[in-house]
Amino acid sequence: ILLFGKNPSQVIPQGIITCVLFKGTDKGTVIDKKDFKGDVVSNYNEAFNFLYRNLKLRYEIKGHGPRKEILEIPEEALKEAIINAICHRDYGEKGAVIQIDIFDDRVEISNPGGLIFKESEFGKRSLSRNPLIFGLLQRIELVEHVGQGIKRIRRYLYEAGLAEPKFEFGMFFAVIFTRPDWLASET
Repeated sequence: ILLFGKNPSQVIPQGIITCVLFKGTDKGTVIDKKDFKGDVVSNYNEAFNFLYRNLKLRYEIKGHGPRKEILEIPEEALKEAIINAICHRDYGEKGAVIQIDIFDDRVEISNPGGLIFKESEFGKRSLSRNPLIFGLLQRIELVEHVGQGIKRIRRYLYEAGLAEPKFEFGMFFAVIFTRPDWLASET
């Protein structure tokens, strides 16, 4: 149903991705909110598009162009975090959804279901909580099965000169990206 259903959220309401843009650094004021209720691939694309629309973008022009669009947090890191949330969330937990929250100072991508292995193995092992979803995403080349996603997120941020992401564990798993202050760094 999550992979090929026409209206997956009617059968599995916890399969949605909720994206929220907040004003400030807490959940006090909502500026925009979208619930994506399609299949997992559509939800992945819609969630990334929400991030792309709401994060800052700068242009880099070298030589005679064309210009290169650079998102404030590397696209690859955001895509990896969304895919991770889809693949590893606990779909048996009916009271929560994958949540993507954009604040003035950070982006948080969280999903219900903590780690399914020891915290010391985090970022070193690949173990899918949802092998059918993982298998589909592997076939369409959105994931591989070598346990490199967390390392890639860290590398993308390092290469962009950004802060290391924070990870939170518990009943939820969250990756937290610090947003750069481009205006302050340009003065």
